[in-house]
Amino acid sequence: MRVLGIIVNIFFPGVGTLIVGKIGQGIAQLILIVIAIFLDWTVILEFIGIPLTIGTWIWALVSAATAPPVTKLTTSEDS
Repeated sequence: MRVLGIIVNIFFPGVGTLIVGKIGQGIAQLILIVIAIFLDWTVILEFIGIPLTIGTWIWALVSAATAPPVTKLTTSEDS
């Protein structure tokens, strides 16, 4: 799942973090990337939007890459 999360985060920061199970971080990254893209569209506030976009993108990649591996849940029927 981590590899899929990293690949998705390359194109859609935050979505890959949601895929690996870090819900709070994924939602925060999605909100920040939307704000950053909005700031990128405004010429005056680009100096805030561009670093915010890059920082959020890097954070999304790192958080997906450092997600704990998914383990199979065992039920009473498995034992």
